[in-house]
Amino acid sequence: MPDVPVVTPASLALRRASIEDAPALAAFASKAFSDTYRTTDDPGEIADYVAEHFNAEAVAEVIRDRASIVLLAELGHRLVGYAVLKSAEAPSCITGTKPIELARFYLGEEFIGKGIGSNLMRLVQREARRLDAGTLWLSVYDRNVRAVRFYERFGFTKVGGKEFLFGGRTYIDPVYSVALDDRNDRN
Repeated sequence: MPDVPVVTPASLALRRASIEDAPALAAFASKAFSDTYRTTDDPGEIADYVAEHFNAEAVAEVIRDRASIVLLAELGHRLVGYAVLKSAEAPSCITGTKPIELARFYLGEEFIGKGIGSNLMRLVQREARRLDAGTLWLSVYDRNVRAVRFYERFGFTKVGGKEFLFGGRTYIDPVYSVALDDRNDRN
């Protein structure tokens, strides 16, 4: 495993993605998704999902989508994490005001537990408030226990479920939400 630099708030850069970031983000997102689920799902199904959702054109489409904001976390010039906020219709279990979806949130495996995720989540919450959202919501695979615990640390609570198609099957992923206010920045 490569040496991981010490992460300080000053060394971590958080910014919006541009279309020029699409190839690098596609490679990063493919690896992050595969690393996250390699022990929980069929490798062929993971590869199929990655090929469809994380190719450079699919990622570029998300970056160009006016309903989405892609945020990148970098150390130096190295991409270490990303998040996607999306303005879309929320499932009926979301009852908070002005909801916005946290559609993707991933870190590189070697950067988990270094404070990058917390910094990225604070940026996501600030950006959501800047967009006048009152509620941030997400769906998460319930077998991804580490992610569930992380979201709960930021005040997300389970409010329902949402269909997710993977490997030709439909799953019901838990849906979590949190009201956005200035207290979210203290986590």
